[in-house]
Amino acid sequence: MKFLKKISKRNKIIFLAAIVLFFVMIIYMYNTAHSIRVRYITLEFEDLPMSFNNTKLALAADMHAGLYIPESHVKKMSDLIMKENPDIILFAGDYIYSAPHKFKHYSIKNTEKFNNGIKGLEAKYGKYAVLGNHDNWENTEDVSNSLYSNGFNVIDNNILFITNEADDYISIGGVGDYLTDDVNFDMATSNVNIDDFHILLSHEPNIPLKKAKDGGYTDFIDFFFSGHTHGLQISFLPMHFWETINKNREYPIFPAVYGLMNYGNMKVYITSGIGAVLLPFRLFAYPEVVIVTLKKK
Repeated sequence: MKFLKKISKRNKIIFLAAIVLFFVMIIYMYNTAHSIRVRYITLEFEDLPMSFNNTKLALAADMHAGLYIPESHVKKMSDLIMKENPDIILFAGDYIYSAPHKFKHYSIKNTEKFNNGIKGLEAKYGKYAVLGNHDNWENTEDVSNSLYSNGFNVIDNNILFITNEADDYISIGGVGDYLTDDVNFDMATSNVNIDDFHILLSHEPNIPLKKAKDGGYTDFIDFFFSGHTHGLQISFLPMHFWETINKNREYPIFPAVYGLMNYGNMKVYITSGIGAVLLPFRLFAYPEVVIVTLKKK
């Protein structure tokens, strides 16, 4: 307390105000990290079959169940998804988080939190997922089994075709995580014609985006969905600022990669995700579920 006696009354007020502001910011950032929002987007595609017009996609990534994110938060995400009655559910990786990677720690309880949190998810045309770097760092088998047991198709470096009642089809492919797996666009676009409607899932966006463009795969991919960046998680500017500056760039600015953008012939959406890593906080980067309605152009 001798320290406080030596400073002026004005400086004491400034000092105490700074402490109060600090704790207010901590509370605000913690609440932001646990306040999931739903974002609605409508996208038009020439390649979309008319019989798939108004198909609704639910997109989510980076749940990071575990150290900071409880089962109830994952369950809240699932409840928000089911309220939208989606036709297709797409997950883009990083489902668990036990500790920073350098500690090489894994707890199966965190996979159980994720597993229990996604129970009850249903979609007319199915559920599809790729794995992220944290999933592969911690336990690829447990996380994959959790997804499979909940009816998800895990499509890392694979592709599946969806046929509807009108006998029209669309396809969904996925590539492996760039940091921990192969990124095989040949497998993820296998048997896709240039006038087919094709969705591509990738956990990490930047390098796969560049590989897709350099390899000419953007001619076959209509919609590219990714996560990983968390919208910076702690951003000193709103996420939509980063979305605006990246929207029509030749190559997105990393790590400020978030939102809807055009890249080559593709439409791209990079989500801010659901959970948190390193710190249990978010600033100007709200967790989100994204609902995309597909329209025939």
